[in-house]
Amino acid sequence: MRTEIERPGTAGIPGTEEDDGMLIQRRGDDPRDWELYGGEGSVQIEWYFREASQLPANVMLYHLEPGAEEGVHFHLEDDPDSCSTYSSDEMYVVTRGEVVMILADERVVLRAGDAAYAPHGHPHGVVNESAEPAELVLLFGPPKDPAPTA
Repeated sequence: MRTEIERPGTAGIPGTEEDDGMLIQRRGDDPRDWELYGGEGSVQIEWYFREASQLPANVMLYHLEPGAEEGVHFHLEDDPDSCSTYSSDEMYVVTRGEVVMILADERVVLRAGDAAYAPHGHPHGVVNESAEPAELVLLFGPPKDPAPTA
């Protein structure tokens, strides 16, 4: 299932400040509460500088309450089962709590300071099976090599 996500810039986002081309976005300035890719519950997301950044990657902060999950998905251009219309690699960095990362058929527990990398075309997802909230920084963008690595 494809999820089209709107990508407005920072203009009009309360609390977003600009000074000589530098931008400041404070936590809570652009929050979203999304149900993603068929996962249970919702994921609270802060998407940083969605359209303002010139970096080839996007950055989000995920907050998952106990039991919340992103849902297994993958990003691969021209694949009708992909959740997006473009290929994208993703990196998840756990900053608080504990999550289970699903990478294809493998389930791996990640704790604060741990990270996982999901190349484009590879099924992946994250779920909070612990009793405490968890937070992750998610970075995603186009791969260097457009061909899947699997």
